[in-house]
Amino acid sequence: MSSSEYFAWVHYHPREAEDPSAVWAAAYKAGGRAAIANSAQVCGLVPQLRELLFLLEDGVVEGIVRSSDRRPAFVTEDEECEVVW
Repeated sequence: MSSSEYFAWVHYHPREAEDPSAVWAAAYKAGGRAAIANSAQVCGLVPQLRELLFLLEDGVVEGIVRSSDRRPAFVTEDEECEVVW
């Protein structure tokens, strides 16, 4: 519970604010609500992450990155050091 939320809670619950266990219980409940809200936001990312995974698996992203690379190709005689995509 942030300090502004605490003082708002104290304003609306003046008698409960005198009991430390009530303050802790309210903070615990507020933390639970915040965790549920954050979980809902993370769940909203799942479809976007799934799309990104499909793009990575299809090689679309790799193709875009390779086509945008303007560096000269590194040539070496040592086949063990050659990077293969």
